[in-house]
Amino acid sequence: MSDRDSIKNTFLVTGLLCFVCSILVSGAAVGLKDKQDSNKALDLKKNILNVCGIDYDDSNVESIYGERIQARLIDLRTGETVAATPTSQQTAEAFMLNKLQEDEETTLSQDPAGIGGTRENFAVVYLYEAEKQIILPIRGKGLWSTLWGFISLSDGDFTTRGITFYSHGETPGLGGEVDSPFFKNQFVDGKETLNADGQVVLNVTKSGAAGPNDIDGLAGATITTQGVDKLIKFWLGMDGFGNYLQVEDKFANASN
Repeated sequence: MSDRDSIKNTFLVTGLLCFVCSILVSGAAVGLKDKQDSNKALDLKKNILNVCGIDYDDSNVESIYGERIQARLIDLRTGETVAATPTSQQTAEAFMLNKLQEDEETTLSQDPAGIGGTRENFAVVYLYEAEKQIILPIRGKGLWSTLWGFISLSDGDFTTRGITFYSHGETPGLGGEVDSPFFKNQFVDGKETLNADGQVVLNVTKSGAAGPNDIDGLAGATITTQGVDKLIKFWLGMDGFGNYLQVEDKFANASN
């Protein structure tokens, strides 16, 4: 066996190859980070426009969003609008859940939505003043994944205006249909979400449900359907955005 085929040389070549590849991968990740962050922010704006029913194309997303949508940072404990989070100093324009500090979160006594046992004390909501829509971020556990999305409500009576789930890993053709036109279009019809006492009365039920406050669930996807029902009830309830929904002047100082 020649020296170049020795075990020592084999390990040396393997090590050098791994080193070079790691440098290339790391360099690509760092070099593309700004682009990835920009695309992520753009996709978020598209989903907000979608749930509001606002038409756009790829060339005017930024301008339409800027003209029509207002982002507000709120304290979920009081429902009041705040300028920035007290410890991590995040604003509505640059807010990330993973940057919140421990004192900016609350431990839940119960976690029906399956969000991990803690809930952030601060969240960004979006206002579409022209149509008096309130867009709330929602998330919760489905069968295989956490579903991330937005629900849009009419200010005043809080009837549904739209819903979208922009990130999930549910089974295609079954639970994955949470983002299908069939499912989402049911929320455009103006379903009642809260009664006079502030209790959540909107139900996502088994396929075939026909009550006035019912959303027809997904056939063959019972656990995903139950997950969507639980996450909606959580985020519209007092452990979620309940305090904010009771605030009367949500559109005060909105400029668009």
